[in-house]
Amino acid sequence: MLVLEHLDAARARGARIYAEVLGYGLSCDSHHAVSPDRDGVANCIARAHADAGVAPDDVDFISAHGTGTRTNDLTEVAAIRQVFGDRLPPTVSVKSMLGHAMGAASALAAIACALALTEGFIPPTINHRHPDPEIDIDCVPNRARPARLRRVQNNALAFGGNNAVLLLGAYS
Repeated sequence: MLVLEHLDAARARGARIYAEVLGYGLSCDSHHAVSPDRDGVANCIARAHADAGVAPDDVDFISAHGTGTRTNDLTEVAAIRQVFGDRLPPTVSVKSMLGHAMGAASALAAIACALALTEGFIPPTINHRHPDPEIDIDCVPNRARPARLRRVQNNALAFGGNNAVLLLGAYS
C-alpha cells in the first residue's frame, strides 16, 4: 500500500517515513493515442525538476516507464536525453519484474523508488540479455546495485500523451 500524507501528520503519529515527495510534473501532449511524444515527455520531466527545485545532476536514478517496447523505450530515452544530455543516471524498469499493471504501474514504481531510497539500492532491470545500441543507458541489468540515494525520478507515461513525473527524496 502506498500512503501519502503531510509530513507533520506522519511525524505526529510516529510513522515510518520511506520518502518525501519533492515535486512533480504533469503534461498532456495528445500527440498520439498510444505512442509517447519525446518533447511532451521531456517537458514533463523539466516541469517536475522545476517543481522539486532540482537539476538533472541531482537525480540519482530514474524509474522509467520502461514498457520494453522498442518505440516507447526509444522515445522515453530520447526525452530523458533531451533533459539530461549525455549524463544520464541509471535508468531502470521495474516492469521487468512486475509486468505492466496499467493504472497501478506508476504507483508500484513509486513504492519501489521509496524502498530504494530507504534501503540504499537501485532496483535492476531483470531479464536483460541483449542491449539495444540505440538505447544506450545503464539499466542496472539483472541485479540490484547498492547506492546512497538522495533523489529519484519516477516516470509515468499513459495513453493519449498523459505524462506524470514524480521526484522523491530520501527522508532524513
